[in-house]
Amino acid sequence: MAVRDPALQTKRDRGDLATAIGVGALAIGFLLFDGVRQITELFSAPDAVTVRAPASAQTITADIADGVPASTDIVILSVEHVNVVSIVSLLLGVVISTLGLIATAVFATLVCRRLLRNVVFDRVNTRLAFAASVGLLVAGLGGMWFHNMGLNGVFAAIGGEFDGQTALLMDAIPTLIAAFAVGVLVIVFRRGSVLQKDTEGLV
Repeated sequence: MAVRDPALQTKRDRGDLATAIGVGALAIGFLLFDGVRQITELFSAPDAVTVRAPASAQTITADIADGVPASTDIVILSVEHVNVVSIVSLLLGVVISTLGLIATAVFATLVCRRLLRNVVFDRVNTRLAFAASVGLLVAGLGGMWFHNMGLNGVFAAIGGEFDGQTALLMDAIPTLIAAFAVGVLVIVFRRGSVLQKDTEGLV
């Protein structure tokens, strides 16, 4: 059985952590860009708001070659005379989801930096992981809540009723699962911190 070289393993771990920090920085930049893009798209039509909304599956002719039959369950609407509360809700949906994800990326990057400095089980890492979990929950639930409120107003402005709440929830599920996973990591950090203190007390 081959024996791992501790120095080589440490070098690999540090390389992985440095890569994670770089990915975190790129993710923050991308999230900022995407948030601005969503807000720009929201107000892209003069005197109207433009939204993407889930809808019942509809048959369309896709603009491919000479046109081919297709189906879609997403519609893009540009609607005038939407009430201010709904517009603010749509804006808050974008802002809250974007800031929640950015905060999570920042906290995760800080944890990686501390791990790179060989700081693993301590209260700061536990709190950072907890904050990251909360950020994901806020992004998922808060973004979905305000987006739903905004779409209700958009559909009301055109005499319809929005019934795509299930689709919005399904879109938020990956973020909520990620929040749960990070929450488990919080327990690991907390338990590890306690065990480390107990071990230090025995030395």
